[in-house]
Amino acid sequence: MSRLSLKATLCMFVALLTAALWTQPASAYTWARRVTVYNAAGLCVQGDAGIDHKKPGVLSGNLAYSETYALKQGCGTGLTEPDGWAATRAIVFKWNGSAWVTCRTSAWKFGGTGVNQFGPWGPEQVFDWGGSASCGPGFYGTQAAAFVWDGSAWRGGSVWSGFEQVSAAGVAPMRQPAKGAVPAPHVQPPSARPAARAAR
Repeated sequence: MSRLSLKATLCMFVALLTAALWTQPASAYTWARRVTVYNAAGLCVQGDAGIDHKKPGVLSGNLAYSETYALKQGCGTGLTEPDGWAATRAIVFKWNGSAWVTCRTSAWKFGGTGVNQFGPWGPEQVFDWGGSASCGPGFYGTQAAAFVWDGSAWRGGSVWSGFEQVSAAGVAPMRQPAKGAVPAPHVQPPSARPAARAAR
């Protein structure tokens, strides 16, 4: 085989591979990042919420995501807080045609917070909610709880991921919720009180 025909074959292979990859379906996840849920009295609390479902041809899974960050008041600079002073959990909701109802809820995950070269970090959770096998085909979203202990009380609130349609094969398209339809906050602060901060 000549070098010219080898080069032509290689170029054709690369072109076909590029075309195949370029036409893959869009990703299957919906995400809200670094949403401020509390900003007062020397503390800012932010959270992430995400929802994903298995989709053929896409790197995806039946996963709900939540994460909590602690920052200084004004939300500009990350804070380092002891282990157990931040908490997160994920609540997966399904649209029943007129309202959001709870499908699955994770346990609380506690941890510390800090800052690294990528910015603030805190406890995060990846929760396998089971996809449409859990609560049937429909529209799903995650409400994440993001709380940080300020030395006397838990401060924070909820973050809504947005929603996406999760359907079993052969299910006809469904009527989606209105764009502004979000579940009422179902998150309550953790009942656990963390250990006192060690002396510095």
